[in-house]
Amino acid sequence: MSFLRHWPFFASVALACAVGVWLHWPSVDSGFRGDDYVQAAMLRGDFSVERSRFDLFDFASGERADTAALRDFGYLPWWSVQDLRLRMWRPLASALMAADYAVFGEHARPQHLHSLAWLVAMLLSAALLLRALLPESIAALACVFFAMEEGHAVPVAWLANRSTLVATTFAFLACAAHVRVRQSAASTHVSRMARVAFVALLTSLALLSGEYSFTALTYVLAYELLVAQGAASERVRASLPVLVPTLVYLLLHATLGRDVVGSGYYISPISSPVSFAMAALVRVPVLVADLVLGFPAAYYNMGSPFRSYVLSHHWFSPSAWRSLPDWTTGHAFIGWAALLGYLWLLRTLLRALPQEQRPALRCLGLGMLLALAPSASALPGGRLVGGAALGVCAVGATLLMQLSPLARGVPWLGRVGRSCLALWVLWVLGLQSVAQARGQSSWFAHESDALRVWSLDADLPVTNAAAQRIYVVATADFTTSVNLPWLRLMHGLPLSRSYRRLMPGSEPFDLRRLDAHTLEITVLTGDVRGDAVPSLYRDDNHPMVDGMRAQLPGLSVQVMRTLLGNPFVVRFRFDEDLDDEHMWFLQCTAEGLRRIHMPKVGEVLRLPKAQLRDLRVLGRSPPGADPE
Repeated sequence: MSFLRHWPFFASVALACAVGVWLHWPSVDSGFRGDDYVQAAMLRGDFSVERSRFDLFDFASGERADTAALRDFGYLPWWSVQDLRLRMWRPLASALMAADYAVFGEHARPQHLHSLAWLVAMLLSAALLLRALLPESIAALACVFFAMEEGHAVPVAWLANRSTLVATTFAFLACAAHVRVRQSAASTHVSRMARVAFVALLTSLALLSGEYSFTALTYVLAYELLVAQGAASERVRASLPVLVPTLVYLLLHATLGRDVVGSGYYISPISSPVSFAMAALVRVPVLVADLVLGFPAAYYNMGSPFRSYVLSHHWFSPSAWRSLPDWTTGHAFIGWAALLGYLWLLRTLLRALPQEQRPALRCLGLGMLLALAPSASALPGGRLVGGAALGVCAVGATLLMQLSPLARGVPWLGRVGRSCLALWVLWVLGLQSVAQARGQSSWFAHESDALRVWSLDADLPVTNAAAQRIYVVATADFTTSVNLPWLRLMHGLPLSRSYRRLMPGSEPFDLRRLDAHTLEITVLTGDVRGDAVPSLYRDDNHPMVDGMRAQLPGLSVQVMRTLLGNPFVVRFRFDEDLDDEHMWFLQCTAEGLRRIHMPKVGEVLRLPKAQLRDLRVLGRSPPGADPE
């Protein structure tokens, strides 16, 4: 009888799960990409340094011997800071990946089905939390909206990012269990202690899955601040099942050195609190614009298509455009406008709701902003908004279901205004999310296949590869820069002695040969911001300066001139003659990653901007390219 009474809610949750699986089904064919190849090499023992199956997200430990080995091979470039540390502590997520590899090996499809299962688990856990806080009708609609959130696309399609789904699932379960404990009194002391222990266990599993758990666990803080009754001391005691595991996690995190140091892509709130706070002032509003306007956060890093559109129509001259603030400033402005608009909408909606419904919506609506704060540790992107999206979906569902109270509570808004708000919800949380989620899943599968074809087609030695040092003058994508050797290794092609990048950007260059062993490279444009500083390997606190040197086995580097903290003129001196058969230089061209020969002494070779072949024509793998 209980099921029959609540069947609309259960049917909506089932629909949400079905929609989520349908939207992301193309990701089943995504194969491997990016860090997947590196982590597979770690599991096989082929990576440049040894890694445990519980430590697959330790990409750079910062230890001297570790850094030297990674720089020698080229996994870390010469411009990376000496004490660079990229150590994400995700032992449970790592163990799940290791189990996948042990069972399925290098067959990606079943591993993607595993990720889809975690998507369903996350949606079910979100439904439990929504039902604990909201009326069933609103919770049901919010769950459907949450299933359509396009921010799930990358965590589902990218195996290395599955940790987001795992961490968020356990975090939502912990939040739901915490709310249930606070809402109901246990019959016995033993029963209450069991419930508290269950919350602590779920919190611990979430934290061990990754730092993404903080984007959902913050709803516990929002609940205690905005919903729970009682004195402050009582609320703190009630939060201990979440707070204690979190404090233990942070203590272990610091003790074990599991942190990010020296990176401009990731900023740790623990090791760099001031830099993190400054970045959050921009990154959080950018993520808000993604959630409430559907304005992609990825534009902040990759640039907006609007600039090219405007320039192509000659509305402004290039010189006039360059006199304006850069795109990131405009994107941040849009983000702050979105944040103010969201707060106004939430305030207006809360004033129109019955008194008993306000605390829960305040918890989810404002908890969304708390959930975004941990996400400021990385450059903005859609994959960071999963936990926070639940709050926006709750606000949108409440707005649609409470249009009549809104009309009575805010008569000045008018029918047109309410209709516009309803259309905004249906567009941003509904139609646009569906289109973007499905499109991203399909494109992810296509792009992964295309990048695999590109990498396997690279002009690299197959015979006597272990004796060859490979130097890529400039790269056009992260796979070519970092992961190409490990991708080729998975497909049976040998590793070279080293695979190093000479220049951090993709700009056009002049290569001048000074003598038999020395090459000088000069950037031909001033668009160097973000090449080396800030980047994954170097933050704004470590700008490069004229005269800076780096020493690698077989190569010495001297930065002759810098611009905006980035290398502009660089001199490379090799131990071997540039014409030696063991010296192998590559450049990204429209025809592929191709070998180039160095100019004669005194001559200059001009290289155009590094390019990646059109991914639209690289959608099919060559025979035998897929290990499946």
